[in-house]
Amino acid sequence: MKDRDEANLRLRKEAAFEIEGPYRMNIPLLLLTFILICFGLIMLFSASMSRGYTEEQDPLFYLINQGQMTFVGIIFVAILLFIPIRFFDRWPFVVVAYLFALAFVIYTWKFGVINGGSRRWVMIAGRSFQPSELVKIVMVFCIAGYRSLIIRMRKAGKFVTQNPKWQGFLDGMIDIALPGSAILICLAFVVMQPHMSCFIIVLTISAICFLVSGIPLRSWLYGGMIIGVILLVLLSAFMLFAKDSDRKKLSDNFEHVFTRLDIFSTLQSEEEGTEGTATADENEVYQNKQATIAIGSGGISGVGFGNSRQKYMYLPEAHNDFVYAIACEELGFIGGLSIIALFWAFLCGGLSIAWKASSDFSRILAVGYTSLISLQAFLNIGVAMGAIPPTGITLPFFSSGGSANLFFLIAVGLLLSVSRSGIKRKKMTIIE
Repeated sequence: MKDRDEANLRLRKEAAFEIEGPYRMNIPLLLLTFILICFGLIMLFSASMSRGYTEEQDPLFYLINQGQMTFVGIIFVAILLFIPIRFFDRWPFVVVAYLFALAFVIYTWKFGVINGGSRRWVMIAGRSFQPSELVKIVMVFCIAGYRSLIIRMRKAGKFVTQNPKWQGFLDGMIDIALPGSAILICLAFVVMQPHMSCFIIVLTISAICFLVSGIPLRSWLYGGMIIGVILLVLLSAFMLFAKDSDRKKLSDNFEHVFTRLDIFSTLQSEEEGTEGTATADENEVYQNKQATIAIGSGGISGVGFGNSRQKYMYLPEAHNDFVYAIACEELGFIGGLSIIALFWAFLCGGLSIAWKASSDFSRILAVGYTSLISLQAFLNIGVAMGAIPPTGITLPFFSSGGSANLFFLIAVGLLLSVSRSGIKRKKMTIIE
């Protein structure tokens, strides 16, 4: 009886076939991105029209520039939607992307356009681009491609030492030390521009990508020690053999970091009613104070769209780093909270795509790009509200910055490509 039941079950399994559900793009994330783009363009127009009229004699100047780059970004999104995400999971793409980003930041460091004491921009076809924004996108892509390659090679039996005692060292070198060193080499030229906020963001996003790629604790320990020793040797050699002018140039690159910390300390001391030890003067804290005034002036429902007073040259960078403050002034607490809710929904939507990812490459890519856009948004909002020290980063899709928003849309395109072709498909088993 038992043998007959097993035979019947075997026959049924042989006769069974599965139907896989079709790939479906994450429509909520697509609509959410569309809302962020439209909302961002509307607020940028309101925040920038006075500056555009004053400096360019055209109140639509910043809106038109942003709209053009956004249109190009949307074209990239449309193209990426029709390319399966597995197409990008090839090591030559990783190498080319990394070398391109590295060459770009080196060129910027040597020949870039200086603005505000920093050499962060290059001119291409009459437009300014920030290569450091490209670095953010490329590093996530390279980490995803590198980790995918390493995982495939390990499954094929590679990277196994004959002496088990050396296995931890080899794993640490491959998992952490090699990719970490490559990232730090690229970021070294970003720091020399200087652009510390990009340095911090890329390091944070890289750590997140490594965490979700399943690297064991032993590799973290060995790899961290290797990188630590390398950095210690390089720093010691620099201090011993570098010229005084080189040391001064390096210290000057970090001077603005301490200035921003002083600004934050001064603002906190004034709020608490204590003297503190900060040394920031009135001019240095002016911008942050004006942002606080703008947010406080909005109240619950705001002063009305287009009716901001701070944007009339009272708040510097109202169209850029502090566009959120103008949004709060004009739309009030409700408008400010709605922006936070939109980016929170973007974070949840992106992580849901990563949760369903069918490959390591897709998962790391989805987590990396979701974290990048969400983290940058929340950091910008935190700066505008005075919760964290000034960082000089923009609000994705809202702040003026054509190159940044172009690269953010490319990231969204890859994220949507993951949702369309890189997630686990639903299966339905039919037994005849």
